[in-house]
Amino acid sequence: MTKDTTTKRRPHADFSRDHMMDVAKDLKVTCSHDIPYHSDQTPATPKIERINERELTSIYALLAYVAYNQNVRQDTVQMIVEAEFGVDHIAKLRRNDYMRAIEFLVDMKMEEIIN
Repeated sequence: MTKDTTTKRRPHADFSRDHMMDVAKDLKVTCSHDIPYHSDQTPATPKIERINERELTSIYALLAYVAYNQNVRQDTVQMIVEAEFGVDHIAKLRRNDYMRAIEFLVDMKMEEIIN
């Protein structure tokens, strides 16, 4: 008896960063990884934990998904998220705000925001 592995889904743990970047490319996600994560910190200020690269990639993928589904530009959605969380760039989101940002994007209805 042979197992048919063609219809078997890969477990979530098998998704690598390369796979997520491929998904982001398919969704035409624009990533600005050249933005420094901790540029606003000086030695005198307490360290604020920022989102890591995987979380940033997830946010960019979700930005692209929301923009595509609601027929708006990705940079418009990004600006709304940045304004909501008080950051000048999405890469500067605080780690504590990551899940709230995901929930905000999932619940976002551009028609209600624009009108």
